Amino acid sequence: MGDDFGEDDAALFDAFVVPSYLSLFAAAARPLLLVGEAGRVVHLGCRTGYPDAQWLEDMPSTTGVGVDSVQSFLSIASSRLGSMNMRYVLGNPARTGLDPQTFSHALSFHPTRNAKGRIALFAEMGRLLYPGGQALISLPFGDSFQEVLDLLAEYALKHDDAEIEAAFESVPLHRGTPHQLMEELKSAGLSDVGIDIREEQIPFESGRAFVEDPAVRLLILPLVAAWLGRTSLPDEARDYLARAIDKYWSDTAFELKVQIAAVSARR
Repeated sequence: MGDDFGEDDAALFDAFVVPSYLSLFAAAARPLLLVGEAGRVVHLGCRTGYPDAQWLEDMPSTTGVGVDSVQSFLSIASSRLGSMNMRYVLGNPARTGLDPQTFSHALSFHPTRNAKGRIALFAEMGRLLYPGGQALISLPFGDSFQEVLDLLAEYALKHDDAEIEAAFESVPLHRGTPHQLMEELKSAGLSDVGIDIREEQIPFESGRAFVEDPAVRLLILPLVAAWLGRTSLPDEARDYLARAIDKYWSDTAFELKVQIAAVSARR
């Protein structure tokens, strides 16, 4: 998925990121899931396997494959299989090598990608789904994380970081709009696109609490960096975020806005 996770991040992700943050994206997508008595699901960027167990309970006789690029995440996913007919494999979620047109559902939640990577993921979904199959994606878009982007723009100006400053021109493209997502899905051979949008406000007690939060460190800031054309943000920029949040939100909690697009499309 283009994520820079370490092997030691898996337990932290499973214990803190899943319940506090990733669950918002699964909840947004769940009403769009087309449920049948049997099917074959591929979860691209499955990480620790959430929400496979919860969702497959509602889909009798369904089998599945989860793909992720970090083995320690897959080990946790595999450890909770129980009676689920699901297997987890190491690989690139945008280039799985799995047989084409063999899945009824292709799922992805919070892919940490810019526009180019997102298009590659959609193309893989289109390749893997059989005719009539459903792609289901839930991702931040629109005005998500605008507070962080505003502070990073301030950082770039004050620290004469021309690279980050220039990268802001492409942020709208990478965050996406409903029309853009529809066009990207159409190019991947997908149609009948439906998009549900909801907005969440995530509170943080301080700037340091923000930059050290597991969801921020493992998902949000890497995604913002990808929107800026980088693999990561400089340490100086992260420190600036912490100080600026404490300065500008000294009298109230800092609340980060995320717009979640839950997207359904058919092959």
